[in-house]
Amino acid sequence: MKLILAGATGFIGSEILRQCLRAPAFTSIIVLSRRALPVTLAKHTKLTVIIMKDFTVYPAEVLSQLEGADACIWSMGTTAAIPEVELDYPLAFARAFAPTIPARQTAFRFLHTSGGKAETELLAFAQEEAQTRRWETYVARPAMVFKKEGDILKRMGGFVTGTVRVDVLAAVMIDVVCSRNQDGRIIENAEIMERGTLLVKGQKGK
Repeated sequence: MKLILAGATGFIGSEILRQCLRAPAFTSIIVLSRRALPVTLAKHTKLTVIIMKDFTVYPAEVLSQLEGADACIWSMGTTAAIPEVELDYPLAFARAFAPTIPARQTAFRFLHTSGGKAETELLAFAQEEAQTRRWETYVARPAMVFKKEGDILKRMGGFVTGTVRVDVLAAVMIDVVCSRNQDGRIIENAEIMERGTLLVKGQKGK
């Protein structure tokens, strides 16, 4: 499976990348990034890093490297919710890449982690593409996300309602793009916590 990943240098994206590199389901991972990844990661045989100067422009040489991708996890975002990053970037990718997807039996899966207007616009885009059956949009809606070590949770008394560990969230996002049994297009926090906990336990049991 060939995966496109945006936001791999961020808190959530870096955990997604770590798990993807270990997962046998992925044969190729294309990272869209503003900056280079650490050398230890960049040398991985599964990984190709495309340095993007502008996330609203996708020249032919970039699109050619994305050709044949089965899914994209878009985990790029900002705490300040900058509209250009939250909305313009993922929509620019969708509009540039979708027309290059050939007709096939399985649709390209696009998973986004941010809500608000970006969620609305991306789901609307998926509706526009529904007739071609080439594109499906999914949205993960996690609440508060913490480090998997749980240091913050311990300091806050060991339990905070609705919180989810980053490794749990990453496991669910990977499962969504890999599984063909995903029913809903919106993955709410409760489902992330329940489903992700089981997935992480399964990883540890292997």
